[in-house]
Amino acid sequence: MIDEKTGVLLLSHGSRLDDGEEVIKAYTEMFKEEFPNAAVEYGFMEIRKPGIPETINKLTKDNDLEKIIVVPVFVAHGLHTKRDIPTLLGIETDFKEEDAHGHHHHHHGHDHGHDHDHNHGHHHHHHHDDEEEDFEFDGEIILTDPLGIDTRLYTIIKDRISENL
Repeated sequence: MIDEKTGVLLLSHGSRLDDGEEVIKAYTEMFKEEFPNAAVEYGFMEIRKPGIPETINKLTKDNDLEKIIVVPVFVAHGLHTKRDIPTLLGIETDFKEEDAHGHHHHHHGHDHGHDHDHNHGHHHHHHHDDEEEDFEFDGEIILTDPLGIDTRLYTIIKDRISENL
């Protein structure tokens, strides 16, 4: 399924509580168990370590990767998946601030194109937090959609309800 040139980053939001880390770690372990040769790591968008740059550095350190697939393990799109995560990954996005406010006003920013699925070329991320790492990766970074609407998730919702009837 996955070749040695492709890395996977399972991305969690990040929380001060441990629950989120336990979940994303478990999904990472499941993936490693099914695909033992895959380069897969988990990381966090904020609050908790490892962050996105640290995780990309970890993936690229021992692997000669040409592509990294980033999967936000979030239920739905939101400002994080549309704006924040692409920015942290150095991926161009066609997100406009007025989309977040529900009303339209003139956009004064630069046009960054519409290639929001992946970006080729040199990635360099710089964060203003003193402890934050930078990353450099010359391959392709693909940000997938979050989990979204899926009958498999609906089954889990039904299970949660039936467990409590």
